[in-house]
Amino acid sequence: MAKFKVVIGTDHVGIQYVDELIDTFPEIDFIAAYDPTEHKEAIRDADVFFGWPDDQAFSAARQLKWIACPGMGIDKIVAYQNIVDSDVPITNAPGTHVTSMGDHVIGAMIGLTHRFQEAFEDRQKKIWDTQKYASRITELTGTTVGIFGLGAIGRAVADRVAAFGTTTFAIDPGPSNIPASVRECWNLDRMDDLCRISNFLVIAAPVLENTRNSIDARRIALMPKGSYIIVISRGEIVDEDAMCDALESGHLAGAALDATAVEPLDERSRLWSLDNVILTPHSSALTPELYEMRRQAFKANLRKFSAGEPLENVCDKTAGF
Repeated sequence: MAKFKVVIGTDHVGIQYVDELIDTFPEIDFIAAYDPTEHKEAIRDADVFFGWPDDQAFSAARQLKWIACPGMGIDKIVAYQNIVDSDVPITNAPGTHVTSMGDHVIGAMIGLTHRFQEAFEDRQKKIWDTQKYASRITELTGTTVGIFGLGAIGRAVADRVAAFGTTTFAIDPGPSNIPASVRECWNLDRMDDLCRISNFLVIAAPVLENTRNSIDARRIALMPKGSYIIVISRGEIVDEDAMCDALESGHLAGAALDATAVEPLDERSRLWSLDNVILTPHSSALTPELYEMRRQAFKANLRKFSAGEPLENVCDKTAGF
């Protein structure tokens, strides 16, 4: 295969990665263009783009043959119709985020039920008040966990919560496999049922037309009083205003969000100030292991591309993952 050009359009996996690629693939022309304002020019004669191109950058491409999404979710890429309508394949790096995100959900559940944030604030103020927490700490054992989205993350959560003696149900229109830790997996038409029984509702689904804003005020009201919402995949799935209302009224006991509908989160959002909310900046997966796996995933596919072999992890652009 003739020498081709690859644009590294993000420093997501580290600025040293370009040098690593040049050493590994000396026959390939690599261009680093981390600033989105550089994408339009860099992509013009590129064969491969590693990163998240927008519609204008994609329109400038004359010979693009492959978009390599460094992570799992491709929603930022397929938000542009000209990319969806094209025959340029998009690949992703599945599995790299699963362990850390599964761990994060468990940490959030325990942090909420054991009121770690409140205890941290007491520590800062040097307050030692044991009685304050009497009967306000709750156990995971015996609770029902509902998982919206039984992909790799959802399965990781199900396996982990099983160790706490929970009963777990899930919603997924087409699960690849249902682990023994999930009692039943239902279709999307059972979402109301899942909400009714979930002491913890874990959002692990992708953002699609039929999932966006699907956890609205009506469905939040269906959840048991004193229940929790954990958002680990995408914030656009939950109506944040309705969730804040339920948190303020006491209907929801707490929430943990690693993703919000708009990122960075608006400074005016109530999520910043509610004391029963754990908020992390879409950071749950960002371990050294994740970055290394994503670097290796792109290298493996680049070898296939160079050899003219079929790419791995090609996404369904219309499905959004």
